[in-house]
Amino acid sequence: MIYLRNNLVAIFTLVLMLFLVTFSVATAQDSGEEGLDATAFEGAVSTTSLDEALAAQGSSSPSSILNQRPPTIGTGVTETDPKEAVEKQAAIISLFEKRVVSEFSVFSFMAFWVQKAVSLGIPADTIVLILLAPIIATLVSFIRIVVGLPTLELLVPIALAFALVSVGIVLGLIILAAVYMASYVSKVILKDLRMMFFPKRSMSMLFLSFFVFAALTMAVFLDIEAAKKVSIFPVLIIMLLGEAIVSLQLHKSFMETFTITTMTIFIGLVGYLMATSVTTQLTLLVYPELVLLTIPANILIGRYFGLRVSEMFRFSALK
Repeated sequence: MIYLRNNLVAIFTLVLMLFLVTFSVATAQDSGEEGLDATAFEGAVSTTSLDEALAAQGSSSPSSILNQRPPTIGTGVTETDPKEAVEKQAAIISLFEKRVVSEFSVFSFMAFWVQKAVSLGIPADTIVLILLAPIIATLVSFIRIVVGLPTLELLVPIALAFALVSVGIVLGLIILAAVYMASYVSKVILKDLRMMFFPKRSMSMLFLSFFVFAALTMAVFLDIEAAKKVSIFPVLIIMLLGEAIVSLQLHKSFMETFTITTMTIFIGLVGYLMATSVTTQLTLLVYPELVLLTIPANILIGRYFGLRVSEMFRFSALK
């Protein structure tokens, strides 16, 4: 009875959240605003002042402007150009005109919050990443509980995704490869060394630093522009991933470490693709209420007590 009651509560919460989100979207559409269609963002902006702003910057498509990388994130690989900032701000304002939320209400409080935050000067890309964090976290929960595959701590794949957004996918993969090689070298050298665990981890950071430094140097020789302007913070996040891999390798088997690391990097790459997708950016900026669907989703995942997908494959041979 308790199990049935908990599932009924989860289903009721999911239905309620779907109703709230649907009602919010329908309200915006009924008021004459356009929905999130990919072709809707290919036209010019709707007001004369915004048309002039975009024309002055040499652009006519909000989606093409929002697709410009790197984003306006404080730890990005390049500093934001003032002209690009003005151009992007005009595109974002035109985007919000497709769903104007001028007053606070229960059904559109998040849209009001996002639009107000952008008008106060908070970068839209930063808001997108903040709203994307619970979505990636829900994906981690789904993979660990329903699929049954292990990952590192919850924040690691989220931080990895944001680090890849900041440094770029090419340089990010080069640093990841260096981190993985450094973790393997650390395991070979330190595993049989008779000393305490934390000094071993401290020594592994030496190998990580050397390999990451070598990777950045190689990237410069390969004429990867991002390597010349990269910030320390995304690199440090990726190095922390390497330190976690070393800790795993010191007390787990190679196969266990490989599985955990691969799944963590996979989720980080999925998060990167979501964060750099124009569709995702536009959706979260115009309809941020969709993030609330992670509440019933996590309730359902948390109440799942059946066989995991990996266990189904494992036990299928016993039939």
